[in-house]
Amino acid sequence: MIGFMGILLSMFAMGMMQLVLATALPYIVNEIGGDSLYSWVFSSYMLSSIITIPIFSKLADIFGKKKFYLLGLCIFAFATIYGGFAPNMYQLVISRVLQGLGAGIITPVYLAMISDMFEESKRGKMIGLFGFVQLLSNILSPSIGTFITGQLGWHWIFFVTAIMILLAMALVSVGIKVLETSSQIRLSEIDIKGGLLFGSFCVALVGFSDMLSKHRKFDIESSLLLIGVVILILLFVSNEKRHKNPVIKLEFFKNKIIRRAIFSAIISGAIMYGLITILPLCGIAFMKQGALINESRILFFFMLGITVGMLIGGRELVKLNSMKMTRILWIILCFSSSLILYFLNRGNLMVLNTLNIIIGICTGAIMAMFLTNSQNAVNSEDRTVLSGLIQLSRYLGASIGVIILTSMAPEVKLINNTTQFLWVFVLLSLLCIAGLVNESI
Repeated sequence: MIGFMGILLSMFAMGMMQLVLATALPYIVNEIGGDSLYSWVFSSYMLSSIITIPIFSKLADIFGKKKFYLLGLCIFAFATIYGGFAPNMYQLVISRVLQGLGAGIITPVYLAMISDMFEESKRGKMIGLFGFVQLLSNILSPSIGTFITGQLGWHWIFFVTAIMILLAMALVSVGIKVLETSSQIRLSEIDIKGGLLFGSFCVALVGFSDMLSKHRKFDIESSLLLIGVVILILLFVSNEKRHKNPVIKLEFFKNKIIRRAIFSAIISGAIMYGLITILPLCGIAFMKQGALINESRILFFFMLGITVGMLIGGRELVKLNSMKMTRILWIILCFSSSLILYFLNRGNLMVLNTLNIIIGICTGAIMAMFLTNSQNAVNSEDRTVLSGLIQLSRYLGASIGVIILTSMAPEVKLINNTTQFLWVFVLLSLLCIAGLVNESI
C-alpha cells in the first residue's frame, strides 16, 4: 500500500504541474522574458512525451516496470529542480522537454504496475482512485498556482513539485517489490525506428504550425518544412506496414469508430490545452478592465467543467446512445464557443465563466466517451495499444493547438482588453465545428 500511495502522489504532482504552470506563466514571462516561447513551455512537454511513450512502454515490459517507473520519476525530478532555477525562457523550455521525457516513461507504466500489484477484484477500485486524484488536481491546481506564485514566487512551483516527486520515489522504492516481467517481446522486436519516425513527424508538424502561425504566410521555409512532414509520415507508414510489432497499428484507421475517436482526440486535445493556456491570459485582460477575477479563477471554471464532464461522460452518458450523445455534445460546443465571441466583446465575465463551464463539461464528456467507444470496437488484446494511440493523438492535438492559439493572442505585456482575444475564440469555434463534422461523416 505504501508503494501505491507513492504512485498516487507522483501522478498528482505531475498533473498539478501542468495547471499550476499555466496560471503562473504570465508572471514568469514578465520576470524572465521570452514571450515568443510562451507556447513551447507546453508544447515541448507534449512532444517529448509523444516520442517516449510508445518506446518505453515496450522497454518496461522487457526490463521491468518498477525500474523504468523510478527512472521516469528521477528524470522528472531533475528536470523540475532545473526548471526552478531557470534564469530564462530557453532553459525553462529545456526543463519542460526533460519533464516530458520523464512523463513519457511514467505514463504507460503506472496502470500496468497496479495490475501487477493487486488482484483482479481490487484493480477497478484502485484504478478509480487515480481518476479521483486527477479530478482533485484539476480543481485545486489553479488556486494552488496563484497562491504559490503570489506568496513564495514562481520558482517554488517547481520546488514543491520536486519535493512531492522525490517523496513518491522513496515510497515506490520501499513499498513495491521488484515486479516480474512477463513479456515475451525481445529488444530487437521493438519498433524503435517507428517511434523515432513518429516523434520526428510530430515535431516537424508542430514546427510547421509554429512557423506558419508566426509568419502568417506560406514562404519557402514553411514549404520545405511541410515537405519534410510529408516525407516523414510516408516513411513512418511504410515502416509500420512492414514491422511485426508497430508503434501504431494502421488497421485501426480502417474502423470508422476508431478513426472518429482518434481525430476527436486531436481536436479535443487542442481545445482543452489551448484553453488551459489562453484563459489565464484572458484573466489578465479582465483584471485590467476592472473585473474581480484572476488567472486561477477564470481557469478554475473551465477545469471544474472538465472534471464534471469526465465524471458524467465515463459513468452516465455512456449508458445512453453514445454515438448520438457525442454528436449532441459537439453541437453544444459549437453553440457555446460562438456565444463566447459575442459576450467576450462585451466583457461579460459572468456569462463567459458559465460558457467556460459548459465547454469544459462537453469537452470532458467527449474525451471520456470517445475512449470508451473506441475500446468497445476492438478486441481486449488491442485495447492497451489503442489507449496509447488515443493519448498520443490528444498530445499531438494539444501541441498544435497551443502553438496556434497562443500565436493569435497578444504578448503578455501588451494585454489591455478582452477584445484582443477575439480571433482566438474564432479559431476555437472552428475547432468545435471540425469536431462536429468529424463525428458526422
